[in-house]
Amino acid sequence: MFLLTKQQRKAWRNRLTRERLARLAEVETTPTQRSTGLVLSIMLTTKPDPQRGEKISTNYAAYLRPWWTTVNRVGLNGVVLHDGLPADFIASATTEHVRFHRVEPGEWPILHDRHRLCRDYLRTTDEPHVILTDISDVAFKRDPFALIEQDSGKHRLFLGSEEKTVGSSRCLSQEVAKQFGMLLHAERQVINPGILGGQRTEVIKLLDRIIDCISEQSDLVNSDMSIVNKVVHDHYSPSEIFTGFPLHSRFKKWQYQSRAAILHK
Repeated sequence: MFLLTKQQRKAWRNRLTRERLARLAEVETTPTQRSTGLVLSIMLTTKPDPQRGEKISTNYAAYLRPWWTTVNRVGLNGVVLHDGLPADFIASATTEHVRFHRVEPGEWPILHDRHRLCRDYLRTTDEPHVILTDISDVAFKRDPFALIEQDSGKHRLFLGSEEKTVGSSRCLSQEVAKQFGMLLHAERQVINPGILGGQRTEVIKLLDRIIDCISEQSDLVNSDMSIVNKVVHDHYSPSEIFTGFPLHSRFKKWQYQSRAAILHK
């Protein structure tokens, strides 16, 4: 019986993840005739990527390929905030549907600082609806803003989520207790900040609250999950939140054939 070493198992998992991410760029998409919102994402290269533990330093195109490819195929209005991508890459990746905007990161970790950078950019636009997403593990199958329009204001926010509750998620419950000194909102569903959307003014209000909460902390844990979940569950009831299908697929289930508008690996 052949047993893999710890390093070999890690290498195998990393290779499998890269292959799965690449497949996200190949999913079937439905073009939109008229998109009514802005898809905003962020790609910082001067700080380590929290999922990879290192800076994005070489293959920029591969890193954003699922997001970039499907934003173009569906025909959405996409903006990538960045902190100094090479000019030749920006020129090659700018299209009718994707453009790039330079920002200046602050002292906070990347997952926390992204909320400030996105908030500041949204204050400069007049788009009626916006959706903020991760960039390396998100793909669009169709226009998510059609869902927001059809909703007719019944929900204040359109958010990513996971199947577990905060209390039943071992990782998040530990993070919440570490960040705030106690477990909070144990019975509420886990909110995943990889998808944050709704009316632009409402999204800015949410980001303001997240930024305020970050500013109040003397120390920050590695992830922003605890802060986002506290803020959402402090200020919004479940009836005010639209999450799950048909907005997005189940997180980490690689549902390539899902009919959801957004695939989140």
